[in-house]
Amino acid sequence: MSSYAITGASKGIGREFVRQLAADTNNTVLAIVRDLKSPGISELASNHPNLHVIKGDVTDPKSILEAASAAAAITGGKLDVLIHNSNAVDLATAFSNPTQLPFDAQATRAIFEPSLSTGVYGGIWTTNAFLPLIEKGVQKKIVHISSAMADLELIKKTGVSYSVPYSVSKAGVNVQVTKYAAELAPKGIKVLALSPGWVDTWEGEKPPQLLQANEIMLKQFQAVEPELKGQIQPEESVRKSLQVIARLDSETSGLLLSHNGNNTRWF
Repeated sequence: MSSYAITGASKGIGREFVRQLAADTNNTVLAIVRDLKSPGISELASNHPNLHVIKGDVTDPKSILEAASAAAAITGGKLDVLIHNSNAVDLATAFSNPTQLPFDAQATRAIFEPSLSTGVYGGIWTTNAFLPLIEKGVQKKIVHISSAMADLELIKKTGVSYSVPYSVSKAGVNVQVTKYAAELAPKGIKVLALSPGWVDTWEGEKPPQLLQANEIMLKQFQAVEPELKGQIQPEESVRKSLQVIARLDSETSGLLLSHNGNNTRWF
């Protein structure tokens, strides 16, 4: 039996991680969400006795500590795999280039804050809160969901100059992961930054501006992967990501890998 905790579990990739992991009744799955009444996760929990929904906000140190305490009560104080998936962006400026960011301290901080709070600060608080459980687990794995948008070579080759706060925060995540891997290696703990691919997590009908943005991104991404046809679905992303997590060892600890298990094929 393995135990997993997933933050940002109420929708998108996070919820798909929960769905696939809970499908194996041998797993104990802890879904960390800000809203316990989130319909998607509530429905899953009602159909899977091995799934436990825990309230926790990764941007609030006290809240995530309480979530770790609740998790420990369920698992007997141990955890095999922590997947820090939480993410947030300022959609209004998501496609702004760096030269378009405002000469206004407060406005600039507000643009960067959602990504930094969930990915960088939240990554530290979540990892540190659950670390005592990981230390007592069997697999001893910590995974932070990152992005190829923080890969320098990809940015250069594709010319993707927008999504600045998101990319900067993911670059910070990658460095943090490597720092954690270096510190925790003597304890046998493996830490990974994992890019899930270009995933379609939009629920409902896509607005015209998003469809247009996706077309632009596809052409840019095809500069590095000419055969790319478009986004993949959460099911494929998570299925492949779980295979990468299963193979995580001391050799790959501290790296940024794609859902394909390497750092050359991002899509």
